[in-house]
Amino acid sequence: MRNRWFLTFGGIGLVAGVILFLITGSIAAVYLALIGIVLLLAGFLVGPRYRAELSEPPPGYVFTGERFVDPTSNRTVDVWQHPASGQRAYVLAKDANDPERGS
Repeated sequence: MRNRWFLTFGGIGLVAGVILFLITGSIAAVYLALIGIVLLLAGFLVGPRYRAELSEPPPGYVFTGERFVDPTSNRTVDVWQHPASGQRAYVLAKDANDPERGS
């Protein structure tokens, strides 16, 4: 959701700044275009913190023992981590009593 905001307003700012600069030659239009570019870059560089779309953890990942309720979906999410890389995977929890998940 946040990325969409950055991309939308960044694109509007960039296009409006370029059009205004071509029409008026104003330095303010250049600043508007630069703000648009910064917002577009933020939209592309700032990714979501996690996505609990996985139903199973990827191979080689181990359960960290962390579990939380995702505030956007209101579903329980387990946290898995790859020991070598430290990359984390967020997996929708199956059953709270699943012994493999350590609960």
